[in-house]
Amino acid sequence: MQELSWDDLKVLLACSRHGSTRTAASALGVSNSTVARRLEVLEAAIEGRLFDRTPDGLLATTLCEELLPIAKTVEDTISDGQLRLTGRDALLAGKLKVSIADFKPVNQLFFQSLCEFSEAYPRIQLDIRSSNDKVDLSRREADFAIRGLKVDQRPPKDIVGVKLGLLAIGLYVHKNLLADARLGKRELTFIDTTEVLPTELPTSTDLGIKVKHCIDGPIARLDAVANQMGVGALPCCSVTELTDVVRLPNTQSLPYRYVWLLYHKDLRQSARIRALFKHLLVLEKNWPSEWMGQTSRK
Repeated sequence: MQELSWDDLKVLLACSRHGSTRTAASALGVSNSTVARRLEVLEAAIEGRLFDRTPDGLLATTLCEELLPIAKTVEDTISDGQLRLTGRDALLAGKLKVSIADFKPVNQLFFQSLCEFSEAYPRIQLDIRSSNDKVDLSRREADFAIRGLKVDQRPPKDIVGVKLGLLAIGLYVHKNLLADARLGKRELTFIDTTEVLPTELPTSTDLGIKVKHCIDGPIARLDAVANQMGVGALPCCSVTELTDVVRLPNTQSLPYRYVWLLYHKDLRQSARIRALFKHLLVLEKNWPSEWMGQTSRK
């Protein structure tokens, strides 16, 4: 049997995690044909089948299940070595992989700060990915992450994290719809969602109005409220520049999420990480009060 390389084991792990050569290829940053070819070569090298090809995707065989713990151990060892080597970096130069949530109202503030950081440290290249998916900092999917966590949630033990600021949530409505409803010209209805919201936030039953729509995603729900489709729950930061969208009378905003700065503990000695962390931490002092629900807008 031929010796296995780390590239072989990466293909094995990716196919196992994603269930198809196509999605595995996307995760590895190579073509589908490359993954399919490497998988065939790997199976030939070990003289056994690793996956059953089914209409529902790849299903791991018994042989594959035996190899996976070995592959995972190799992956963890390599990741740990990379983290420790990166953590010894003493130069303010090189690449920083930054993961931010895909949420425009907050990202506008962050990109202003990141632009200033780039000007202050011209030798540091920022590789920024915007996504709401979970990011695994221990596997170096990113060096640094900015994420919103529930108010009672904390980062894992191996992650260094600092709360940057609070995001509050409230019930909002277009002022024209509200005015028409008061005059009996239009019915005021509720925009529901399957998302988990603070239990203290009034429901349609509490308000005595019926549910007409169900819309998931704060940006989509914001567009619906702005287009007078009903009353909806929105992060306060998303409505600060919309003068026609107002908080529903006799309701209050509530704590929703804290925005955290996050990085792996093994990168604490990285000069680049420390510089970015220190730069973004300034935002804590200038966190908009409106985002925390502290506003005179009704």
